[in-house]
This record gives sequence, C-alpha cells and structure tokens, in this order.
Amino acid sequence: MPRYLTIIFTAVLAVYLAVSLSVSLKADRSQRCPSMTIEVEATPGTEGFVSPDEIAAELDNLPAEAPALPAGSIDTQKIRRRLLGMDKLEDASVVTLTDGSVCISVTPIVPVARIFDGDSSYYVNRRGKHVKAGPRFRKNVPVIRGHFAASDTTFTPLTLLPLIDFLAADTVWNSYITMIEARSPRDIYLIPAIREHVVNIGDLSDLPLKMKRLRTFYSKVLSEQGWEKYDTLSLKWHGQIVATKRRRKAPEMPVRSYDIDETVSIDAMLAGDNVAPGQSLHGVAANSDRPIPTRKTQKAG
Repeated sequence: MPRYLTIIFTAVLAVYLAVSLSVSLKADRSQRCPSMTIEVEATPGTEGFVSPDEIAAELDNLPAEAPALPAGSIDTQKIRRRLLGMDKLEDASVVTLTDGSVCISVTPIVPVARIFDGDSSYYVNRRGKHVKAGPRFRKNVPVIRGHFAASDTTFTPLTLLPLIDFLAADTVWNSYITMIEARSPRDIYLIPAIREHVVNIGDLSDLPLKMKRLRTFYSKVLSEQGWEKYDTLSLKWHGQIVATKRRRKAPEMPVRSYDIDETVSIDAMLAGDNVAPGQSLHGVAANSDRPIPTRKTQKAG
C-alpha cells in the first residue's frame, strides 16, 4: 500500500474512534442507573452502629430515586464528600459499575479513645473526628477524663495518642491502667486498677524511662510499705519519684532510697502528711514547681 494511503487510512480510523467514543460516552451518561446499593463494612464492636437506612436518609433517599435518574447525573465524588462529613463514618467509597449501577460502601468510625468531659462523653478516632457516645455504640477503648477546648489546637485528645499506644503495647500496663486524666499538658495522670493512688507522669516526654521507674517503685517500695500509704506518685521530675502520703495517718515507717541501676537513680522522697509535692506547708503553694528535698535515712535492719 502506498505511504499516502496508509496516512489517510490512519487519519480516518482516528476520527472514527473519536466519534465512536463520544457517542458511547453520551449514551452512557443518558443511560438509567439500574440501582444504588449501600454496604456497611462494620468492624468488631461497631455492628449496628450505622445502618444502610441512615446512609440513605443522609443522602435524601437518593438510593430509592436512583433508578429514575440518568447515570451521568449522579456525582459520585459529591456523594462521598457528603458521607465523609458524617461523624459516624471512618471512610466511604462510591463507585459506578459497568452497568451504570452505583455501589456505596461505608466504614463506621474506629475510635481510639472515649473522652469524658463534664457531663458529656464522646469517642474520637485517629483523625480527630468526634462522635457522641450513646447506648447504640459502646466500644472498649481507653478512657480519658478531661476538658479539651475546641479553640486549643495544641492540646487535644490526639495529643495523648503516644501514651495510649505505649500502654496498649504493654500487656501489664494495658490491664493495670484503667483511665487517663488530662488536667493540663504538664499534668497527665494515670488511674490504676488498684484505687489507692494516682500517678502524675507530667508531660509525655521520656515515657519508657518514667514507666520503668514506676514499675521499679511498685516492686521495691509499695510491695514493702503498702499500696495504701501514698495517694499520689509523681514522675514529673527527671530521675525521681515523689510520693505523697495519704491524708489519713499512716504507720510510721523509715524513708528509704533505692537505686535502680548505675544509670538511673531514684529517690522515694516522701512529703509530709497533708502536704502536696512542691509545697512547704499544708495549703500554701510553693514558689517553684520542684520536689521537696528530704533527708535519706538509713535502711532498717
């Protein structure tokens, strides 16, 4: 075949394909949508939290009206954006199948913590999305008590994710710590299962070292002196644990100092009765946020 005929044939074929594609797309856009289905991909513990009927209602019953609409008039991206705006949903996908039908698949929110703020309670996921807690949805997740102002972008429930993940990764701490109380970024408390004391870890810096010191204090001090002797253990200060005596009178026992190892030295410093860490007298605020120095006594026996 002469070269010029080949060029002409190729050009005609290209025009034909372009026209055919245009006609095909126009036909597809005018094709009726056979159906719009909704699937809820629930994770364990979220069954029944979101129903297909709720999703349909959020879309103004579009799934019921879809068979009367041209497939090209259904904006799948707009539908997805609207669904992602629902507080109950973690994710959503909306796809058009080859026959023109639309499939909607949604995933209920996957919470990482439950927040108790005064009289209100809500769940939060790793993206910071909130969903109000209710009888229909109960998830066994870490509990945090505290107030997080909506205007505060520096101290939010997501700020505590490193602590949540650290506790979850340790089977002992995960079962022992029942609640986190966030009073401020520098005063974060752990509430143990043994309700005799609370633990102030300060901020979230040096978590492994702080929890190592706490574990050693439990095994070497409280196991001998009793779990009920102190009401607050503070890990705020580097290399130290400050233990505050319970307000009720406790048996007189010598103050002991323990060395954990050659690199970390821990003093079990005990403040006086009714005197909080950092105070010199009961009810009188200290001038600085530092632990009370105490004299070490000789070990008994």
